[in-house]
Amino acid sequence: MAAKEFNDWVKGDVAIEIIGKMIAEENGKLNQLLDSFEEKGIDEEDELVQNDSRYKSMIQQLDAYDDEIRAIYDGENTASIFDKVTTVYAPHIKQQYTFAALSR
Repeated sequence: MAAKEFNDWVKGDVAIEIIGKMIAEENGKLNQLLDSFEEKGIDEEDELVQNDSRYKSMIQQLDAYDDEIRAIYDGENTASIFDKVTTVYAPHIKQQYTFAALSR
């Protein structure tokens, strides 16, 4: 494997890992929202949940993360995705982990 190919692979792999952390965080928020509905006896399939703007927003965000991972694997739009990972996602994740470490 040539050095450039290896570097591209590593960059893609790291980006996917960071996006995966964003997915985990969003899933946590989604689970909290669904738990709040379930406490009231409302199932996720209920129209009230499906039409909830927070639920819709979280699902859309999870879909966007999945699309970004798929695009990295397909080699599509990677410069834009890598830029977003570097400037938005990675700083957010670093802040979350730093806060978690400091609060121990």
